[in-house]
Amino acid sequence: MKKYFFKYIVLFLFIGFIPGVASAANIYFETARNTVSVGDTFIISAKIDAEKAKINSVEGDVVFEGNNSNLIVNDFSLSKSILSLWPRTPSLSTDGNTISFVGGVPGGFDIDNAILFNIVVEANKAGTVKISPKDVAVFINDGKGTRSNVDSNTLTINVLAKDDKVAPLNEWTTLVASDKTSPEKFDIVIGREASLFEGRRFAFFTAVDNQSGISYYEVSENNQKAIRSGSMYVLENQDEKVNPSLIVTAYDKAGNKTISVYKKTGTLIFGFPLSFFIIIVIIIIIWILFRKIRRNKKNVEPKQQI
Repeated sequence: MKKYFFKYIVLFLFIGFIPGVASAANIYFETARNTVSVGDTFIISAKIDAEKAKINSVEGDVVFEGNNSNLIVNDFSLSKSILSLWPRTPSLSTDGNTISFVGGVPGGFDIDNAILFNIVVEANKAGTVKISPKDVAVFINDGKGTRSNVDSNTLTINVLAKDDKVAPLNEWTTLVASDKTSPEKFDIVIGREASLFEGRRFAFFTAVDNQSGISYYEVSENNQKAIRSGSMYVLENQDEKVNPSLIVTAYDKAGNKTISVYKKTGTLIFGFPLSFFIIIVIIIIIWILFRKIRRNKKNVEPKQQI
């Protein structure tokens, strides 16, 4: 009975009662300059205009059209991203031509000029490169997984030959060097879900850094040597009666850090700690996000390859 009760509560929190309008969202890219020289490193922001729709998830690819040696992707940053849940953070294909991503946000957003993620690119060879969204799916926060129409714009980058008289531009190094602010404070939540990590207990945490972006986490359990981790960490001690001892350190791209220590909450709801409900909400949101995207993909005919 409790199992179904939790699911209904989570679905209520995630879906809400206000339906979205399946209008056409717009995906596009922005950069400080469209013409660069070989040796320059610059930042391209993938952005979205909600166009008054209530969007709760976006997924798809970003394709580089042209000689794949013209531009090299060096890094990604989620700084100032409108999305807070990342089933798949931006990742580069082995040939260096395609970036894939899946992200969402509980409750949705309806603003324009919102950043999805940032791409750090180095100009490697003279020529012209077009950067385009491909097979992008945008879903409305209406409880039905409605797929919005999507408009998209292509960004053209002109790469000029290197000018030996001019020092190469590096926007990324400048940004990282100017980042003296540590990531924001964050909480550590302990949970257990049968569909994840074979039902073992794990910790969940996510920090925000609005300058250079989060780089990685380090986790120390029971004062042991810290190890690198993503935003989920499987506990070594699986005993429910033992209060975990965790120290999690979030590092941004500039090396600034913020440390969080797990503290067992004293707030109980229906006999369960508040953290239990929080982690269940997060897990179900991610599960709904994946399920919704897969279901809608099956109902859409394959698009012609670019």
